[in-house]
Amino acid sequence: MFEGQERLLISNDWITIILLIVLLLIAIVKYLFNERFSKLFSLVYSEKYYSDYSKTNPLIINPFHTIFFFVSIFSISLLIYYYFDIFKPQYIDYSSIFFLKIFISVILYVFLRVLIGIFLGVIFEKQNEQKYFTFLKISNLSLFSIYLFPLLILISYTALSFHKSIFFLGLFFLTILMITRYYSMIKNSKINFNSLFYLFLYLCALEITPFIVVYKLFVI
Repeated sequence: MFEGQERLLISNDWITIILLIVLLLIAIVKYLFNERFSKLFSLVYSEKYYSDYSKTNPLIINPFHTIFFFVSIFSISLLIYYYFDIFKPQYIDYSSIFFLKIFISVILYVFLRVLIGIFLGVIFEKQNEQKYFTFLKISNLSLFSIYLFPLLILISYTALSFHKSIFFLGLFFLTILMITRYYSMIKNSKINFNSLFYLFLYLCALEITPFIVVYKLFVI
């Protein structure tokens, strides 16, 4: 007689749901803002997008950025989840709950970054420059999330043996894109300091501090 053995199956249907949500959000933003959506891709080779939309009112909190905010949050959270799933699977117990923790952490990071940005803008008396810098960052993050989406689909629906290769290859190209855009963003940010030290201090406080805080909370 064969004894029945318990078999635990972990469904990843929730990943498909998230990808469908992201795809739906992208479709909505393309339908509602087709011209702006198309011009967003010009950031790869041109700065014209900045000049075309830097005078938009409101500059930061508008429907275009709001939709892309959720696209970016979902995409980045899923990328981080796949990093742990591929390289640190021992940290994942209940996959959907683990993803939810990552999702909340990413939102917390964005929230802290905005607060610190406002605070630094007041301290250095550069509120307008900080607002413009935030616009640049949101624009580049939106572009990044668009290119990230196909990578997430490839990882989700290819054989497990290819996951590491796809992850590294995709991350390599995305990193080059991010570094290139970040350099351009600093160049166009209009945030001028009399000392490189203050510029370095400003960027470290703005970019690194929220990451450290969220990382400590996440690890603990």
